[in-house]
Order: sequence, then structure tokens, then C-alpha cells
Amino acid sequence: MAYRPTYPAFIGQDRQLLQLVSRVGDLNRLIQCVRGALPPALAATCIAATLEGELLLVGVSSPAAAARIKQYGDALLTAVRQGGWQATAIRPRVQVGLRREKAKSTKDLAMSSGALAAFDELAATLDAGPLRDAVARLAKRHRRGRS
Repeated sequence: MAYRPTYPAFIGQDRQLLQLVSRVGDLNRLIQCVRGALPPALAATCIAATLEGELLLVGVSSPAAAARIKQYGDALLTAVRQGGWQATAIRPRVQVGLRREKAKSTKDLAMSSGALAAFDELAATLDAGPLRDAVARLAKRHRRGRS
């Protein structure tokens, strides 16, 4: 069954809008095709895809993703060809302006007084050395955060 776009009736009355809707639909199908040929974690970094002649341009969110996209080049080209597009090469592009910001995590962890006492007891039973010092620093740091 052939792909039939759905859109509001008023778009069909304007040739330019109809061409634009068609182009957007083609690009959406292309990016879905590209994402479908990649592992989920890598597919999530793909922001956009387009064809310039026979060159497949893939917009990604990081340089690491661009390097990994190159590794999947043959699989991507095969998937794109099976989807009905003609592509002979891939060029990943890092989209710095569209890069998603990572959420900054905050430390909301706090040790209970029982846990602090257990770490103090553990530190007292350990021989002098780096492990004992690390356990003591851990308890001290969390005790400071409670006050």
C-alpha cells in the first residue's frame, strides 16, 4: 500500500503548502528510516536527516555520535535504499546549536544517623591505611552535610 499523507483540506488548495507538507513528510520518513537502522541509544542522538543528491546528511547531537554513525555507514545506506531513497555516501554533522543539554543532577542523598554510626564503627575496625581514611572521610563529609 502506497503512503498517502493526511493533512487539513485547506493545505490541498495551495500548491506551495502542499509541496512543503510533502517534503516534511519525506524528511520525517527518512529520519525514521535512519533511526530504525541504528541501536536505540544511537538513534536517539539523530536529530535530522536529509539528502543532498546522493549524499545522506545526518544531524547528530555529539561528535561521539558522529563517529559511531560512520561505523554504521553500510547498514544505514542499505536501510535508506530499501526505504526508496538513493544514497551512496553518509556525512554525519554535529548540530551544536540543537544539542540537548544534560540535566544537572543534584546530590540529595543523605545518610541516616545509624548509617553514619555504622561507617564510624567500620573505620574503627579497619587497619590504618587508605581504605580506613576513605571511610572516615565519607562519614565526615556526610556528617557535615547534615548540620
